[in-house]
Amino acid sequence: MPRPMQYAVSSAALHAAKNGRNARVIRDNIESRVQDLLSSPPATSPLDTLAYAQALFIYQILRFLDNDTRIYTIYEATMPHLEEAANALIPYIDFDQTSPTDGQDDTLDLIPLYPASAAHSFWTSWIFQESAKRTLGMINFFMLTYYFMKGEAGNRCSQNKTVTVNRSVTMSAHLWNAQDPVDFALAWRNKRHFVINVGTPDYLASVVNDAERDDIDDFGKICLTAVMGLTEAKGWLAMRGISL
Repeated sequence: MPRPMQYAVSSAALHAAKNGRNARVIRDNIESRVQDLLSSPPATSPLDTLAYAQALFIYQILRFLDNDTRIYTIYEATMPHLEEAANALIPYIDFDQTSPTDGQDDTLDLIPLYPASAAHSFWTSWIFQESAKRTLGMINFFMLTYYFMKGEAGNRCSQNKTVTVNRSVTMSAHLWNAQDPVDFALAWRNKRHFVINVGTPDYLASVVNDAERDDIDDFGKICLTAVMGLTEAKGWLAMRGISL
């Protein structure tokens, strides 16, 4: 795990253990980590760029959950940095590719099982692309919600590049649960994976009609709730025996 994410995850664990006695120490520790991240040298690789964006996103969520009013000003001042971190992901994401994220190319059903190097290359590329898309989408949703609460959503939607470019993510618990390249290749061959692409007509049709209980991962629940609405998503998931 990249060091910025190590610090962010450990900060989240500290935040979960916060109480009246240790709140100030934990808050100061988290703020120190945020400042270290913001003052760090610019990321020079795709993975470092992703780790930076994810870590800063975690810190902003922790700040948002803090009921200390003194944090609010710092939280607001960091929002432009979060937007920059999200936009920095865009050059590394192939939004128009048919491989390896949407499964529309029939040749991709035959990821080689041996030698495993081919499957490993495909697997690592898929993980990065999907992770970057998911991170970009979640940060964008978080920021638009924030600006909506401030009454600035209309202006921000027209200015924010990520609204238009972040069109699709893949929903498949089987692919995400793969423990190695061979497991991933087998899941790709033998299990359906569903692409939620808001740029296509009836983009939810295949999910609603064909997805089964074991196809839906946690992020899939978030996506379905965002595009279907809470009540509709809750009802559809309940039909599949899944709790929201």
